[in-house]
Amino acid sequence: MRTRELEDFIARNSLILQFLALALTACTVATPLPTVTPLPTATISLPTSTLTARVTAKPRPVNFTATPAPSPTIPTNTLVERGELPPGFSLTIYAEAPGPTSLTFGPDGRLYVASTNQVVYALADLDNDRRAEERRVFARDVPIPLGLLWVEDRLYISYNVEGDGRVAYVRDTDANGVGERLNVVVQGLPSGGRHQNDGLALGADGYIYLGMGSSCDACREPNALSASILRFMPDGRELSVFARGLRNPYDVAFNAAGDLFATDNGRDDLGETAPAEELNWIVAEGDYGYPNCYEGSEAAQCADKNSAVATFTARSSANGLVFYNGNNFPPQFLDNAFVAVLGSYVYPKLERGLQRVVLEKTSSGYTARTEWFLRFTETGRPLDVTVGPDGGLYVADYETGLIYRIVYGAP
Repeated sequence: MRTRELEDFIARNSLILQFLALALTACTVATPLPTVTPLPTATISLPTSTLTARVTAKPRPVNFTATPAPSPTIPTNTLVERGELPPGFSLTIYAEAPGPTSLTFGPDGRLYVASTNQVVYALADLDNDRRAEERRVFARDVPIPLGLLWVEDRLYISYNVEGDGRVAYVRDTDANGVGERLNVVVQGLPSGGRHQNDGLALGADGYIYLGMGSSCDACREPNALSASILRFMPDGRELSVFARGLRNPYDVAFNAAGDLFATDNGRDDLGETAPAEELNWIVAEGDYGYPNCYEGSEAAQCADKNSAVATFTARSSANGLVFYNGNNFPPQFLDNAFVAVLGSYVYPKLERGLQRVVLEKTSSGYTARTEWFLRFTETGRPLDVTVGPDGGLYVADYETGLIYRIVYGAP
């Protein structure tokens, strides 16, 4: 599944993208980073909202004990080169890559970036200055790659070849830093319409989970694989629908409890104010209501449907998703969800940045508190987010091609 902004861009510029792919994948390159003027750290007063998710599957009981966090001394030696963050956090430019759509760190510590140039880049910070100096092509010939996942020594890529949705893996068997041939494990996914196959996540059960977009804005899907969460074994066997009723599940991720979540973008035909974008707790055989059930629709349309854990502003395009599992942020951020909100070119006044979602599991599902963590007021449209081995958050800015690094304290 592509975001609505990404779809329009690719449709208008497909020939240009093909040309850029040929020009930019020829060899390893090192791209100098732009010189930026540090901006002062902004203090933000943020409203919060609370929702409760209703699920049809019986949740596993979890004892949740809230421990008051101590009042630490907020660092003042911070640097914010883009956007606005809470006090104590720094944001710096880590790297640059054209049209970044998905991020993941590999077992070698490099940051792997899917690009609309039909390649996957491997980025490395060689001199430990917290900025990547090396950018090489690790995999090529992967049109519209929207999902990356490492499983042992294999990098899985979710991409789309002229409507044929595929998942393939690449290995670097000779340790030269470049992947060899694509090994396709899943193909024939219905990706020729409005959306396509998207983000990937590995479950504790050994299955790979995949977001699969709808073929249209709002319709009865002709293919049962569309508008769903799929799962399959790493070799491609046992492909099946795990959950359905999701129009545009751009990313999927597991929290520390092993529960699966997915972002979702609502239909476009109902105007600027509805339906809201969503974060959903994904359960086996769950139905999340697309196309007719959403926040604010008639109760009869939502009978026996699973409701969202958290919602975001309609048309704002909630995309990349990660649960914080690093050791750099203060302890109250552990296992919080971070959602990349792209914003809208059609409705340019909509806010964009990273939303922080604080989740608590109860006997009836999850409750959620949402707030802005990173806000962009001028340029900046984040599409994906991941956690690095240093405990920082890394954010792909689709608009500028920059990769940001966010840490607590000095950069």
